[in-house]
Amino acid sequence: MTSTTPTKDSTETKAQAENSRSTTALPTAPPSGPLAGDLARRVTHRRTELGLSTEELARRAGIDPWFLAYFEQSSDATLAGGSLFRVAVALDTTPSALEGGLVDRAPGVGRAGAHPTLEHLSAAQCEEHLLAGGIGRIVFSTGSGPVALPVNFIFAGGAVIFRTSDAMADDIAGDVAFEVDHIDEEMSVGWSVLVRGQARRIEEPEERLAVGQLDLEPWAGGARLNLIGITPVELTGRVIVQRQSPDHH
Repeated sequence: MTSTTPTKDSTETKAQAENSRSTTALPTAPPSGPLAGDLARRVTHRRTELGLSTEELARRAGIDPWFLAYFEQSSDATLAGGSLFRVAVALDTTPSALEGGLVDRAPGVGRAGAHPTLEHLSAAQCEEHLLAGGIGRIVFSTGSGPVALPVNFIFAGGAVIFRTSDAMADDIAGDVAFEVDHIDEEMSVGWSVLVRGQARRIEEPEERLAVGQLDLEPWAGGARLNLIGITPVELTGRVIVQRQSPDHH
């Protein structure tokens, strides 16, 4: 069941009712740090990742379901300290992460797990990770040396595809590498996939039309009209998992 969007004429009455409940989340003035709208989006994103409805999250955190629905859609509401902590616990994360405090920190500074094991991924497993798309790094050579740049990508038709600017399109050709990974610092696990292959511009009208129908939108914005495809020549991957101690019974 999904939550019901609060109607405009009921918002003020409901908000006043929430203000009388000292044990639940209260709308406050916008914080001096991250924008409240950013906090709401992070809460919504994490809730969606866990497959929770607003009602389920509200029940876990001990917060009124109506207010949580209102908060997630509001650009000027935030959560009181105690409520933010309960929401973070219910979402299996931290208040700092929800407030964006970890945005500028590169992943991987956490401690290694107790019993890490490095294993190789099969080609099929590598392709499964690539099919999820997201952010990867294109590695190529330039006149001044090798360069690695992050790009939004998709994996379709057996090729890694991304958009780039005119300034970069001429350099990204021939033999290249492409890497994508994911790190879970809380669990001290992660995986990485490395693609080696030939980069080429996608210029055939039919092929460009097919790619244009896919969800490929560079975060960097601007005119990035050049489509680059990398057909894998070699596809490898590794994963770090946590195994039980050999002495565990």
